[in-house]
Amino acid sequence: MENITSNFSMECGTYEQLSYWSNNFDDFAASLILLYNVMIVNNWQAFMEAYSRYTSDWAKVYFVCWWLTSSVMWVNLFVALILENFIYRWDRSHSCSVTDVERIRYETSLQLIFKEQIQEPTEEELTCQLHQHPHLHLH
Repeated sequence: MENITSNFSMECGTYEQLSYWSNNFDDFAASLILLYNVMIVNNWQAFMEAYSRYTSDWAKVYFVCWWLTSSVMWVNLFVALILENFIYRWDRSHSCSVTDVERIRYETSLQLIFKEQIQEPTEEELTCQLHQHPHLHLH
């Protein structure tokens, strides 16, 4: 038996060459798998080119919109949700205890009590002290 496909050549990386024939919109389950592949697989352009070649150019619009919506928007929202949950739990586990809050409140009230007796330095005094500092070189 002679192989009739031996003379047929396909461009590398195309829908046909990669044998993506099972990825189609023939039924609901196959459609979900195809849309999942477009969302996850790196070679989603092969699907887009094949469907635009066999149907219309509106397929390109559909696939680009699906990719932007699924990959860019929803995956980023999912990652943001995970990070937000992690940061929330981190903050709760490293938050101040009641005694820390009371100590801060006590120190603040002591500052308020002695505020009138405390004399703040002038800007010239601060500048003079900064220029005299051995590790700071101000111009």
